Amino acid sequence: ADPHHFRLSAIELGGQLRTRTLFPCPGMKTKEGYDVFYMRPSRYFPKETPTSLVIDNLVFVLDKMAQRENSKGIAFLANMEGWTMSNFCIEYCRKFMYFLQGRAFPAKVELFLILNPPSWFGKVWAVMRTMMTPSFRQKVHMINNDDLLCQMDIDFEEYLPNEVRGGDVDTGSLVRDF
Repeated sequence: ADPHHFRLSAIELGGQLRTRTLFPCPGMKTKEGYDVFYMRPSRYFPKETPTSLVIDNLVFVLDKMAQRENSKGIAFLANMEGWTMSNFCIEYCRKFMYFLQGRAFPAKVELFLILNPPSWFGKVWAVMRTMMTPSFRQKVHMINNDDLLCQMDIDFEEYLPNEVRGGDVDTGSLVRDF
């Protein structure tokens, strides 16, 4: 792991966190008991924000979640609403997958849910899957809003950002509280 990642702070990442791109959903759990963190990839623009900054945000959240007592693991929920190719670049995807799999940082994701991918996402998925180990690919599921019920623990809506259909928590509040 890069020593720089262990020195990250919420103050240092404040601007990135305020974009509401990537943050934990305290109290939200999957049926397996994994803690959930959330991403809205449509808020990340590789031409405007350095990849290193969103990776720092990812590592910061993973680190904070891994430190939770009694954590059974981490689940990643990527809400693809509004996502276009302007939100994608190969470098970002490669680094993101590298970190999610625990290859450069001790914490790793046990479940990766891609919520409401666009109809043309298969083209991007063909590239993404080459960046994942076969065992990690087994942890990835493309789902729609109705499938969330099958993946999440009881009353998950109480902890789900309100920008997702059925979510009850103000997205801005989740970020501010974190």
